Amino acid sequence: MDPGFGQGQGPDLAAAFRYVESLLFGDMERPGLTLYDLERLVGYPAKGEGPLAYTLPRSKGLSRVQAVRLYYYPKDPVLQLIVEIEDLEGRKHLRHFRWNGFTWETPQGGQGELKPTREEPGSVQVGEDFFLGFPREEALELEEAVRKGEASGVKYLLCPRCHTRIFYAPSVRPAGLVCPRCGNSTLLFKTLSAPEGAKDPLEALAEEQRALRKAIEELTAYLKRKLGP
Repeated sequence: MDPGFGQGQGPDLAAAFRYVESLLFGDMERPGLTLYDLERLVGYPAKGEGPLAYTLPRSKGLSRVQAVRLYYYPKDPVLQLIVEIEDLEGRKHLRHFRWNGFTWETPQGGQGELKPTREEPGSVQVGEDFFLGFPREEALELEEAVRKGEASGVKYLLCPRCHTRIFYAPSVRPAGLVCPRCGNSTLLFKTLSAPEGAKDPLEALAEEQRALRKAIEELTAYLKRKLGP
């Protein structure tokens, strides 16, 4: 792990990178995110061979940036995990990580900082909904999550005239947008609510990790009692 991770980029961005660092490498409350955990988050291999994306849910540690996204490249021999943090000005800051079989590491020779090269996407229509500022692959994933009731907290605009929903990325300024279907400029700000009993995927993974650790400890104690020291 590079000790300079997230340094030199301002306090807000550094705090967000520290949050990502604790997620990847673990802290006192939870173990680090393994490659298997990451694959479950992004939906590999069920959603294809990638690249696959996952946007971290909003939390206190990410309150001073617009969004944090994980991009997983399962078949790329060079790239594997790209962490993209979008600051409040809409600038994107990228870091590259690789799984070495035990933990995450940055490429040799620095912090793995990359230059963002993605063009800003426009509007994508999926079904009856519009997705503004999302790449098509991410718009399709978000539409599926919305349909399954797994997109709680996602913000969108609702046209009261034709009932069109416009989901917008954190980099998009919603003020002044008009309905792409009927041209209505009076749109309502809405947020998707969580279904009853819905769980944060990251918290669900942490619970599974804690349960597995407890089961291993209990098994170890049982074997010691049976086999002796």
